[in-house]
Amino acid sequence: MLRIPANRLFCIALLLMIVPVAVSGASVARTLSTTEPGAGEVFEVSLSLEGMALGGVVETLPAGYAFAGTDHPDDRVLVRGQQAGFAVMNETRITYSVRAPATGSGDLTGTWEDFLGESDGAVAASHVAVDGIETVAESGGAYPALPAAQEAASPFAAGAAVAGLLIAAGWGGRR
Repeated sequence: MLRIPANRLFCIALLLMIVPVAVSGASVARTLSTTEPGAGEVFEVSLSLEGMALGGVVETLPAGYAFAGTDHPDDRVLVRGQQAGFAVMNETRITYSVRAPATGSGDLTGTWEDFLGESDGAVAASHVAVDGIETVAESGGAYPALPAAQEAASPFAAGAAVAGLLIAAGWGGRR
């Protein structure tokens, strides 16, 4: 039988090994070659994928902006209207092109889902404006939104962390 100080050390060591695994998950970040493209200009959008072995990403373009191509395999891309979907299989980066309209501004938004990690989340919005000029109709009359928080893991991860801390505190506090 382990003594109480040994139990406390065992619990802390267990938490340090389990909690990072439980809360680790996929994440997706977007970078743009420019946030102020010229009228009709094609610009690059790059998605950085971390920790996603099998999943998908759906990007939504602002009104008037058009998907112009990608280096992603054709059989893993689906474009419908203002949305482009990408099937992900062990990629770390997806790059695609967007053609800007004559005028207009708005947000590129996206969602992702990690099928194996059973997690999903939103890609932080990226604001674009042709020649840096805001248009009220496309942007909804508001200034660019702050980036949305990303959900990196399932609710189980937070619950497991809290339960582990409560167990460690309860076991460590007994004498």
